Amino acid sequence: MLVKDEHGERMRRCRCFLAREQQARLERLFKAARVPRRFQKKRLEDFDPTYQKGAWKIACRYVEQFEAIRGENKNGLCFIGPPGTGKSHLAYGILNSLLAKGVPGVCGSVPEIMDLLRPQTGPGQEAQERLELLKTLDVVILDDLGAERNTEWVTERLYVIINARYNDMLPTIITSNLELEELEKLPGWERITSRLFEMCHVVTVDGPDYRKGVKR
Repeated sequence: MLVKDEHGERMRRCRCFLAREQQARLERLFKAARVPRRFQKKRLEDFDPTYQKGAWKIACRYVEQFEAIRGENKNGLCFIGPPGTGKSHLAYGILNSLLAKGVPGVCGSVPEIMDLLRPQTGPGQEAQERLELLKTLDVVILDDLGAERNTEWVTERLYVIINARYNDMLPTIITSNLELEELEKLPGWERITSRLFEMCHVVTVDGPDYRKGVKR
């Protein structure tokens, strides 16, 4: 963008350019934990609302009212339901819409994210920087929570991320095949699910598995 000041005409990078630059840096850092190819072009407008009408309306309203919602105590979403019911499409559709508005965010399946936080996947400094971003970014999607191998290290990392976002009231979007009550029974998860109940509106996404032939 060309602007004028006392020094004459000069180029100033616009907000959209800076947002794209920041997002590219995030994707370089997280590598696998980015919008997967299958979901890169998924939009809420592409979702068949007759399939999950209630969940779709909630997702659309979340995007439309994000600036107001992000200041609320309960500003996240937790899509819960069996496999193949559109949870990931809705979550990534929300993220794609927010990215288009210049809201920085990162996403990925929880098993992939946990792998990227291990020091052996790169320099220890990178793993720490990824963790800090997961704790502080404007919006984070944790896809397929509960699919990760439940070890003491994984539980501790998840708690650190969720607790930081809980304390700073940062929007977090979760998808899971398991009810929060089921996750709560896992060793060490009581503190995690307690915060998720307070952070997120639980959205039930049920029905048949569209991957087995049901069209959306």
